[in-house]
Amino acid sequence: MAERPNGRTAFTAVSRDAPTSGPAGWPEQAPNPKDVPGTLFLGGGAPVTAQGAPVAGTGVAGASSGDPDERFARAGGAALGR
Repeated sequence: MAERPNGRTAFTAVSRDAPTSGPAGWPEQAPNPKDVPGTLFLGGGAPVTAQGAPVAGTGVAGASSGDPDERFARAGGAALGR
């Protein structure tokens, strides 16, 4: 079975503690994001935080672009973080 993109965007979001809409803020000295196994920089992933620390990621896929996916992922993460 093929890996689903929403799982990879969730992993990327929690790993970076940032949404996956792009590698903005990726440190210059870091490896190229595409070289980090399991990451996927497409809109649709958002971190879930607790007490200011990333504890999980939400990943959403299915819209015609990543913008709606990421809005839903952020809303889900915000609801879980309450």
